[in-house]
Amino acid sequence: MPSLAGESQSEGSARAEGFPKVTQRQAQILDLAAAGLSDKEIARQLHVAHRTVRTHFEKLYHDSGFRNRSQAVATWTARPEAGRRRPADECPYPKPFPPGFAECPAFQATQMVALDISYRPLGSISTCRHLESRLMPNTNFRWYGACVIGDAEARRRWSNKVGSSRLRDISTLRQEVSTLSGPYVQRLWELKLARQNDPQMAEPISRQVDAAVDQFMTQMREVLANRRAVLDELHMPLEACLRLVRVAIDQFVKQGHSEADWEVPDEVLALFPDDVHSYFRPRQTADETSGARSKPAP
Repeated sequence: MPSLAGESQSEGSARAEGFPKVTQRQAQILDLAAAGLSDKEIARQLHVAHRTVRTHFEKLYHDSGFRNRSQAVATWTARPEAGRRRPADECPYPKPFPPGFAECPAFQATQMVALDISYRPLGSISTCRHLESRLMPNTNFRWYGACVIGDAEARRRWSNKVGSSRLRDISTLRQEVSTLSGPYVQRLWELKLARQNDPQMAEPISRQVDAAVDQFMTQMREVLANRRAVLDELHMPLEACLRLVRVAIDQFVKQGHSEADWEVPDEVLALFPDDVHSYFRPRQTADETSGARSKPAP
């Protein structure tokens, strides 16, 4: 039987036990969705229109009876073939992550905004900030959800380095920030779409964007100031956190980047004490640890 990830059959499709027949493109889209990418990110990865991704999902729903994206992705990742010969750095957990997920010691929840074919927000899906899409070895079309930290042992080492109690406290704080930012993110998407559809209104809409960002930052300062004691325990200065939030929201406004799409700039990282740098640079920390472990003894 051909691989479910879309290796060619005579009619250019594939089938898996417990999963409907899919085309090669649909298999690629499902792989990337299982890796934690939004529809817009999938479109960018495959160099297709965002509407094309939505059309493939809608056809899957129609042909298979799946009610939504989450059900399709969960069924795709649960198929027997998905567990065979998988890379060591693959995230082994079903996506999207359920509320209260705590099985992985390095898990850090972040919200991914799903869009419809008109780029209107449909809602948010919980994913992990450490997920990224990677090509399966020896293929040029199969994708999987990789953990930037590495395999299970690397995730455990990173968690121990940062501190499990610190990670829990940071996660709680991040959820508060996410709850506050959700409505603003949706509003900013709507304004960005309006500006795109009506260039003549670009200037007044840009002023609305700036006003929404200013209001968000005002509320964010109030929230974080009320958590000053927690921030001090975490060794995270208030002004450094506010600067980081501002950089993130500016990235989103200018380029539509999610948190997983960019790395904390050096000038912002320098505002934090050294003992929390590994939290913001998990990939670098994992590489350094791996290098130290593999270096031969003198």
